[in-house]
Amino acid sequence: MDGENAKPRVLQLASGDLWAGAEVQLYHLAGYLHRHGETDLLVVLLNPGELQQRLIAAGVTVLIIDESEFGFGQLLIKLIGICRKYRPDVIHTHRQKENLLGSLVALMSPGVGAMRTVHGGNEHLPRSMQVGRRLRVWLDHWLGQHLQKPVVCVSDDLKSALSAHYRDDRLVVIENGVDVETVRALAKAGSVELMPNRFLVAFVGRMVPVKRIDLFVEIARLAEQDFPGAFCFYAIGDGPELPAAQQQAISDGLENIIFTGFRTDAQRCLARMNALCITSDHEGLPMGLLEAMALRVPVVARAVGGIAKVLDAGDAGALIESDDPRVFVEALNRLRVDCEYSQSLVAVAWNRVNDRFSAEVMAEQYKSLYRRFQTTA
Repeated sequence: MDGENAKPRVLQLASGDLWAGAEVQLYHLAGYLHRHGETDLLVVLLNPGELQQRLIAAGVTVLIIDESEFGFGQLLIKLIGICRKYRPDVIHTHRQKENLLGSLVALMSPGVGAMRTVHGGNEHLPRSMQVGRRLRVWLDHWLGQHLQKPVVCVSDDLKSALSAHYRDDRLVVIENGVDVETVRALAKAGSVELMPNRFLVAFVGRMVPVKRIDLFVEIARLAEQDFPGAFCFYAIGDGPELPAAQQQAISDGLENIIFTGFRTDAQRCLARMNALCITSDHEGLPMGLLEAMALRVPVVARAVGGIAKVLDAGDAGALIESDDPRVFVEALNRLRVDCEYSQSLVAVAWNRVNDRFSAEVMAEQYKSLYRRFQTTA
């Protein structure tokens, strides 16, 4: 690089096939870095999709190498070519396949470093799990231990979990953040048709086993049983668990739960809810949680991962210590009937997301890491 004041050159490498926590975090980080111009940023995605569209709309430079058209070796060759042309200081990756690609490209590109962000822990891996998947997990840990430094964890809890696989000097905690103004602007556009005269509760996220959409459906059943006609539940998102959750609701005869599928206007829907419900068995630091805080939507969440810290031990949201659906229903009903309590949670949450969990706070910490990779010509 030319001089001490040169901008760090960062190549972000991500899959881009989903719109989930890692993609939302990358969107907020890249958008902030681009707007403030202190980083020379290029985002390379392996798939077109929602992340690509949002980044382009934010003015971020995006390249697509469609993995459906190329084998692994071809992807590697193309990325090496991009790296030689762009000459980044660091390649920053976010998931297993990109971790491998980014590590190898950096290894074959003198002067280029590699780092990763880990957005959540692996779900429990049963003994019967295919050998191939276990091998991929082992390889991913090996890459993080030897070829990528630092390994960024999005919560202290996740760092503790990863300490079994990585030396402590490789692990850094940078908590997720959201651009509050962007979230609120996205929420304002357009209108959403919702059930009238009900207390509206949202599940927002990708429906994979760890997110426990089945628990959300059971909460809806008990809420209708205990408080008939008081609640309406919205399951916003898609994923492999969606069909089973829909069948569960049909079997229970529920009319107070609506499955919207994936929506590009999830923030708009969330802004009109009376509560966000997070039922996950474990989390890193959910972006949906931070978006709810930015939209002044009260939160009821399991105390897993980084959630308890974000919610200030219960002062910024209702924390649930178990997966007992009745405890969730009690917490949601308290929000429904006790406006003063609900407003107090929202006020604390609003201050915390602005002061501690903003895109600015997150991006400044990443910029500090990126600068470590800069070399002087």
